[in-house]
Amino acid sequence: MKRLIALTVVGLFLTSCATQSDQARTEGTLAGAGIGAVVGAGVGYLIGGSGTAAGIGAAIGALSGGVGGYVYADRIAKRHEELAGKENDLDARVAFARGVNDDTLEYNARLKKEVNELEPKITELAAKKKNQEITQRELEKEKQALATRVKDANKQVVVGQDQLADLKKFRSEQKKTSKELDEEIKTLEQSLAQMKSNTSALASLNQRI
Repeated sequence: MKRLIALTVVGLFLTSCATQSDQARTEGTLAGAGIGAVVGAGVGYLIGGSGTAAGIGAAIGALSGGVGGYVYADRIAKRHEELAGKENDLDARVAFARGVNDDTLEYNARLKKEVNELEPKITELAAKKKNQEITQRELEKEKQALATRVKDANKQVVVGQDQLADLKKFRSEQKKTSKELDEEIKTLEQSLAQMKSNTSALASLNQRI
């Protein structure tokens, strides 16, 4: 409960100074992160029990809610705040694009790590299901926890795609070409492809339980 209250306070503070578009992104992502953390904690309790099983449950619960707390959409919203009033300045746009790429790279690393760490946990959970060591009701709760995390990850993909489309639009409106901007756009395209792949890998874990 304390964590939810903290997330709510942070959400109110951050969204109070964002644009209407960025506010919607931030609120939605914070909500997803908060739900993921709470449901993830529930997963840990359900899978657990005692000894090793309890440790597995706690780990899955922490991972399901943990990375969602890193709010990619909020980082992008802050980038837009820094860009405000300089939207038509090429150098400012290049710096913005570079910052978005940094954020995307960091988020991808976290997401990839989450998938890798969840992999063996889900394998063990699937074994518990096969051996009928867990009820269907508990399994549904666990699937819900992962589904919530996947939903949050998909929101981050949409935010990244929006930035790419906006940067391409800006580039098309320029009379002169910019090698730096072109490179940043290319890098973002590659990073988004990786983000989609990581998100798909996260979603596929849910199909195994």
